Amino acid sequence: MKKKQILIALPNDVLGGAEQVLKMIAKYWLEQHACVHIFFLKKRSTGAWESLDGDLNLHYTNAASEKKGLIQFFWNLRKFKSITFDYTFTSHVHLNGFFGLLRKCNVVRTEFFVARESTSIFERYSGLKKAYFSAYYYMGYSAIDLLICQTEGMKCSLVEALPFIEKKVDVKVIHNPVDLKAIQSAEQSNDLVQSFGKYFVAAGRLIPEKGFDLLIRAFAEIKTIDRNYKLVILGDGPLKGRLEDLISEYRLSDSVVLAGFVKNVFPFFRGAELCIVSSRIEGFPNVLLQMMSQNKKVISTNCAHGIEDIPGLFMAEKENVTSLTNAISLALKTDGTNNRMIFDEELKLRSIDSFINSVLNYVNKKQ
Repeated sequence: MKKKQILIALPNDVLGGAEQVLKMIAKYWLEQHACVHIFFLKKRSTGAWESLDGDLNLHYTNAASEKKGLIQFFWNLRKFKSITFDYTFTSHVHLNGFFGLLRKCNVVRTEFFVARESTSIFERYSGLKKAYFSAYYYMGYSAIDLLICQTEGMKCSLVEALPFIEKKVDVKVIHNPVDLKAIQSAEQSNDLVQSFGKYFVAAGRLIPEKGFDLLIRAFAEIKTIDRNYKLVILGDGPLKGRLEDLISEYRLSDSVVLAGFVKNVFPFFRGAELCIVSSRIEGFPNVLLQMMSQNKKVISTNCAHGIEDIPGLFMAEKENVTSLTNAISLALKTDGTNNRMIFDEELKLRSIDSFINSVLNYVNKKQ
């Protein structure tokens, strides 16, 4: 039987939320013995994709920025013009639109183009940045066979802003997947975790959208009641200096740890008293599902549509320090034993196999 040919395209090899979803998709197809080609706009940075096993082909540019890598990226793709890919997957607005244009121009040949919205563009951005991203929708979205939105709210926001999308593209809601097999096989011990004692944990890039400044302020309130806990924030990013200043301002230098990038977050999630998502806005935070796989007490702000529908979570209002403080206090007082079974059932519904099956069901209906 002829191997299926899969094409996946990304801005870079850094594993953010959207990239993790695409990596799960790549892993799934490699396990199905497909030939997977992954193209990056930028040069190799983290090497995070080399861990995949199978018929994997990674195509980097030599560029330090996406704009500078665009021409080389284009020529890398042209080398494969003779191949008709079975499926193409993208998950960033600019690449969704760009690949749609390339498909229209017959530069990329693919049987099915499956794109995913990684965030709610029209809720997150305004002004020139909103106009910049909007141009990509008009550029190439009409060439997409299936456009995946992570939540019903994300779909409504997109269709309301750009009504033509739903007329030209099959737009469906498919919840974010989680790779349960990878989580189960991940190393579950870490010596650093033991040194924290009792701690809360959060994770993500140190950017404004993640709301770590709000979390630090809420933690300062908790410390006035109970000084036994630490707060550990996993991740790196441009706000590190400002967060360090905030930690000093609240005299929390001995209690808040900015642990930097951590390759395996699961031991940190498993050992925590609480796992916390403090974001201001998200498409849907994949880290929330990872936390649910490891811990019985998980707090989240209502930073994305649909989070409030997940059973067992402790909810807080976004951008509300008092609400986040109250949610932490409630979680500490509550017995979360039953949440293990509740979370496991929810995660089964969001497996990567279920995700791909949903995609294939929609695609097969179009044949």
